[in-house]
Amino acid sequence: MEVHPDLIYDVGLFDGGDTAYYLFRGYNVVAVDANPVMIEEARSRFGKHIQAKRLTLLNVGIAAAPGTANFWISDNPVWSSFDGTIASRDGTAHRPLSVSVVPFSQILAEHGVPHYLKIDIEGNDRLCVEALSEAKLPKYISVETECVGDSGVLSDEEAVAMLELLRDVGYRRFKLVNQTDVRYHRFKLVNQTGWTLVRSNPAENFCTRLVTSAARGRLRVRGLSRIAQKFIDSPPAALGFAFSRGSSGPWGDDIPGGWMTFGEARSTYLGERHAFLSQGRPLFSFWYDWHATY
Repeated sequence: MEVHPDLIYDVGLFDGGDTAYYLFRGYNVVAVDANPVMIEEARSRFGKHIQAKRLTLLNVGIAAAPGTANFWISDNPVWSSFDGTIASRDGTAHRPLSVSVVPFSQILAEHGVPHYLKIDIEGNDRLCVEALSEAKLPKYISVETECVGDSGVLSDEEAVAMLELLRDVGYRRFKLVNQTDVRYHRFKLVNQTGWTLVRSNPAENFCTRLVTSAARGRLRVRGLSRIAQKFIDSPPAALGFAFSRGSSGPWGDDIPGGWMTFGEARSTYLGERHAFLSQGRPLFSFWYDWHATY
């Protein structure tokens, strides 16, 4: 199976915010969403990218086998899911829609292995990661740590199941990103609803690309790369993109901070989780993503 270093998968397109960022960074994108409304909005928004063959939209859900299934459209769109208990969190109205579903392995076989795989599909995320066990791994991956309905209660062992799965398919280094208060991002909050990277002008963007290349790209040479790395380890303000609420944000080495081992990641996560649950807040509002590489 071919690996494409210029390709990103956006599995869980939603409002297209992440896809917009990936296209902005110059990547080709395969975006997947079960909700036809999201696909049609993206078709209109990204028409020129589709025409240029930089974006492929797939209006399908992810399942264990091909066919059709009920997808629950939630009045809180970010909670739409094949699991009705997730779509109906906090008493939210929701309705079923029959949609086509395919195994994630089928998408990989047709489009190849991406450089980065972003997964956020409210409940079926595990099916995507499991499909990687027989394929070459994307260099980077991100996925929600856990996803439950109103009454969902997971033990510590169940809570780290996704982390264990990432390890089992071959990932060895991890970052934990708090998607709600962005402490791990260390980026500026925007009206308490999202986070942003400071916009930059074309000259700054050119300098950023130059420094990034010197740190870990074609211009990398011994000595110079270590100096350049110090610049890109800081919050990457010169990326020049403002993220909307709910966006996954940057990935991999663009997230400030070092990578953790499996043991470090596990203990860090459980510590954060215990502190959160001690406040009596609903588990479904505990919103963290795993980022991993090998």
